[in-house]
This record gives sequence, C-alpha cells and structure tokens, in this order.
Amino acid sequence: MTTRQEDTVRVNIETMLEQLTPPAARLDGYSIYRVPANVDKKHYEPRLVSVGPYHRNKDHLRAMEDRKRLYLLRFLDVDESGHRRGLLLQDCIDRVRKLEPRARACYFESPVAGDGGEDGDDHDIFVEMLLLDGCFVLQLFIQWFCGGTDPIFNVGWNLPLLHTDLLMLENQIPYFVLLALYDAYTHDDDLHRPARPKPSLTSIITAYFSQKEGRHPAATETVQQEDAIDHLLHLYHSTFVKPPDHLPAKHHHRQRCCCHGGGGGTPAPAAKPPRTIRCAKELTLHGVRFVRKTGTSNILDVKFHDGVFEIPRVAVDDSTCTRYMNLVAFEQCRGGDATAAAEKHLTSYVVLMDYLINTAEDVVILERADVMENKLSNEEAAAVFFNQLRICSYIDYDDHYLAPVYRDVDAFCRRKWPKYKAKFRRDYLNSPWAIVGFCFATTFAVVTFFNTIVNILKTFFHVLH
Repeated sequence: MTTRQEDTVRVNIETMLEQLTPPAARLDGYSIYRVPANVDKKHYEPRLVSVGPYHRNKDHLRAMEDRKRLYLLRFLDVDESGHRRGLLLQDCIDRVRKLEPRARACYFESPVAGDGGEDGDDHDIFVEMLLLDGCFVLQLFIQWFCGGTDPIFNVGWNLPLLHTDLLMLENQIPYFVLLALYDAYTHDDDLHRPARPKPSLTSIITAYFSQKEGRHPAATETVQQEDAIDHLLHLYHSTFVKPPDHLPAKHHHRQRCCCHGGGGGTPAPAAKPPRTIRCAKELTLHGVRFVRKTGTSNILDVKFHDGVFEIPRVAVDDSTCTRYMNLVAFEQCRGGDATAAAEKHLTSYVVLMDYLINTAEDVVILERADVMENKLSNEEAAAVFFNQLRICSYIDYDDHYLAPVYRDVDAFCRRKWPKYKAKFRRDYLNSPWAIVGFCFATTFAVVTFFNTIVNILKTFFHVLH
C-alpha cells in the first residue's frame, strides 16, 4: 500500500514537472511580472484595453476586442490585394509561432491564454493573442506616424486611459514579438506605400510619447538597443526616466584595499549615510529652505547645498500616480545586483519624497516653494499619493544616487546656528506686521539702552565733581 502511494506521488510530480514551461532562450529570465497581491490593484490593472495574457477576457475590457480586430485588418491591409493580405498574415503567424516558447518564458506566471481545452489549443490561442495584441499596438503607432486618426480616441478620456494601460507592468507582451511583426510589415521591397514607416520601431514609439506628453527623450546613447528592450514599459523607462546630468561620484564603501609591500594599510570604511530624512515641516524648523530647481525638466535632478533644497517641479494627478507606480514596480523587478541598483533612480526619488511628505502640511510647504503642482482634490490626497508610491519600493540605502543628499541634510540639521536663525525668522520676520513690530521694538530697546547709558554717565560724572 505504501509503495503504491509513493508511486502515485512520483507520477504526479513528474507530470507536474513536465508541464513546466521550458527555459527561455534569453539569459535574463523573466521580464513581465505581476505585482504583489497585498498592493492596491487599481494602479496595475488596465481600464480600457488588455495587452498580454494576465488581464485577457476580463468583462470591462471586452469592448476593445473588436477594435483590436479592426486594427489587425488595417495592419494587414497593405494594398487592395487579398492575396497580399493573406501572405502577410501567414508570415506574421509563422513568426509569432516560432517565438511562442520564448514569449511564454518571459512571463513570471505561466500564461494560459485560453479558457481550457487541449494543450495544442492553448498554444494556438496564445499565438493568436500575441498576434492580435501585437498588431493592435503596432497599428496604433503606425497610423499616428502616417498621419491617421481613430474616432474612438477622440473621446476625451480614451487616449489618456490607453496610454496608461500600455505602460502597465502586467499589461505587456515581449518587445521582440513587436519587432518581428513590424519587420514582417516593412520588409517587403515590393510594397510601395508613400507613407510606409521607414524609421525603426523604437524611434517611432519614442517620438509618439514625446509628442503626446511634451517630454524630451534621453540622449541617444542612453536609450538601449532594440534587442535589449523587454517591453513598452522598459522602453519608456529607458527613454524618459533619465538619471541626473551630474551624478555624484560612486563611493565603493564595500571594497577594501590592502597595500602589500609598501606604505599604508587598510583604509577605514566610509561612514554610512542616514537611512531616513526629516519631513519638510521639520526641515524648515532646522533652517532648510525649499526652492524650485530651474533649468531642468528632469524631476530626479535633486540637490542640497548650504541649507537650500533644490527640487524640480513635479505635477501630481491620477495618471501620474499610476505611471510612477508601474515604473517603480518595473525598477523593483530589475534585480538586486550593482548594475540594476544603479538603474533604480526613480525609486530613490520616490522614497525621498515619501520621507519629505508625511502630512498635508508638508504638501503645503512644497506647494508654496513651487516644488509641487497639486492637481488632486486636496493636500491630504497628495500626501497619500507619495505615501502609496513608497509601497514595495526597496533601495540600497548605502549606495543610491541620493545618499549624498541624505548625508548633507543630516549634517546641516545637526548644526545649531541655522536652527536658531530659522526660529528667529519664523517668530519675528514671518509677516510684514511682524517685521514692523520687530523694528519698533528694536528701536525702542536701542533708545532705552542709550538713555540708560547716558543717565549712568551723568551720574558718574556728577559724583566725580
């Protein structure tokens, strides 16, 4: 009886292992993740269109499925020849089917695109999903590049929702699938279309988001090569989340250098920077002034010098919250090695802002300094905005790009004189009437002191005579 049970367990486990997705041909493993179950899902689930298997067939997204089919028809309609359309369709299917195992292996959770059935049916449905979603995404960018429009996106809320959905971590398909479909669309030299896209797919997508958001992409050398891009969110991050122009020098505090045979010895490790920073209200009590950093559009370009905290202006609204949360989630999925840690600049910025903003009072301080433009309902909502961005945001506190800022702010707050000067300014110079009253009081004190000195001198000289 025991042997039979053990054999059954062995058969079940071997069957389970055989059903595992074979490893990807790529060396970097998974690239499309789900966020943890304990976070607020409203910022990670699409509201208009699903891309990929994670949110496929959800009821509130079914309305866009017909639009996907229409976009597929437009994508295949390279000319009026039905024969040509059929050749392009078969070429696209063959390309996607060849990439299917590699695409499946990109998903952290095993994608099941179908609603059941045989394994072969599920493979076909997964290929169909990649083809339909991939062509929809491509046609969206292609028709913009060619000057076309779609009436459905003229509805005020549709286009912002679409942009937000396309840049969600859970709502992605591998970028190499898009590249393969785009190559099938453009590779035939016999297709003579005046508006046929000639640039690379990456340049088209970058230009699209640059125009729609009014933002300048990073320098060309900082944008990754197409074959190194995981998905649209990765491309957006590589293009628009730019590190500051002048990063502080790296302090390799973990490395120790021993000198053998010569003078010197093992240098003492550098002091670790503080792991936290005071909130905006408390920093003002210590004499710190917040000012808007000008001459830059990069929100990560934060500086602190001699009591002045320079922070670029940031606009806060609902779409910004969802965008930042997905970008931070993407950075968290990049791994924990030194190279990946160096790319988590937005996470470091988010953690800093969360420390600066605890309550609505902190928001008011930053608003008055023109550091923040709050488009939410009130200051409390803006505080919640940054507090929830901090969820699941982990950084290496000893080696992130804002560590020198933490250290300088902490050193400044330990000085006594700036704190006393700030208290004096706050108590006596915080309004025009306070300044007038202080001037009168000072004048009266000076006059009284002068009269006292005069009376003392008169008495002194009278005694001498």
